[in-house]
Amino acid sequence: MKQHPTQFDFIYAIRNTEILHAPKRILDPFNQTSIEYTLLTQPMDNPHQTCIREGTLQTYPPRLLLPGELATQELEGFGHEAQSYLNFLKKRAANIRILRYSYRLRRESFRETVVNEPIELICEQTKQRHQTGTNPYAALVKGVDEPWDVCLLHLFMKLVQASVPKALDALEKHAKDSFKDQIPADQRVEIERAFAAAQKDASLIPQLGSLLKEKGLFEIYQDRFFDLLD
Repeated sequence: MKQHPTQFDFIYAIRNTEILHAPKRILDPFNQTSIEYTLLTQPMDNPHQTCIREGTLQTYPPRLLLPGELATQELEGFGHEAQSYLNFLKKRAANIRILRYSYRLRRESFRETVVNEPIELICEQTKQRHQTGTNPYAALVKGVDEPWDVCLLHLFMKLVQASVPKALDALEKHAKDSFKDQIPADQRVEIERAFAAAQKDASLIPQLGSLLKEKGLFEIYQDRFFDLLD
């Protein structure tokens, strides 16, 4: 009879999760991303078989989380140990930057097949197919049979971690561009003229900085401003 999972099952799962093929592209910071995953595990009662689980991880655009919000993150279709893993990470959120920019997660389009071949052989065969495949969002993971959904959540966390630097840059640029669109036309013209003048005469750079601060727009234009100082 299968024993009830313990509070440490998710730790066992993440320590025995190996990403054999990661998606070639990062998660999209503005649109949904569908990760087509293949998860290979060895059944606990038969070391000569391999369980092949295939499906889709549907991620959503990130948003800034307040400190108490992490525990309410939605894990649609995932079990108790996956939620325990998320809670475990929540307690260490101060040291995990990715948790301040998270994605909603849903497991769907699920298929499960058991084959009479050892997992090492299936891993090698499947890895070769993924390496020659054309889907940039395909992932291959070797994990544990129970709790196997934690292996998928661990994959998800790794994908978010890999995507964060570029996602933050893209989100920041988008926010700045959106804010610029709200600046009155006469102010934009004044600022562009000040930039053009400062490019021709470096002595006008301090005057440009004062103008941006006066308008409350220094943070929006600071990258361009500091480029003038190089």
